[in-house]
Amino acid sequence: MIENFGKNISNLRRKKNVSQEELAEYVGVGKAAISKIELGTSFPTFSNLDKIARYFNATATQLFGSELEIQLEIGHDNIDEYVKKATVILEARNAIPEILSFQEKINNMIRSEKIE
Repeated sequence: MIENFGKNISNLRRKKNVSQEELAEYVGVGKAAISKIELGTSFPTFSNLDKIARYFNATATQLFGSELEIQLEIGHDNIDEYVKKATVILEARNAIPEILSFQEKINNMIRSEKIE
């Protein structure tokens, strides 16, 4: 897992369109330190690891996982989101008969007022 760390930091940084300098400034290290981390020749302190994780709002899998593990995590998150959306759609669909019934009652009340 640790062997993926540098590559994953580089990928996260590029996805966020952040330079090594910007990340280094946030973490409080020099650009060379970020470069060495991305090359896998150096690793951050625990404190700096925490700063990096917070900067990217990254999970442990995003920091240390293989590409497959990262994709599986993304897939799992997407499935959860789709389930939430499907639940809302089904709840709305199930409410349609009640809405139509209420609308019919209102229409009947309007009709009865016009007759009188």
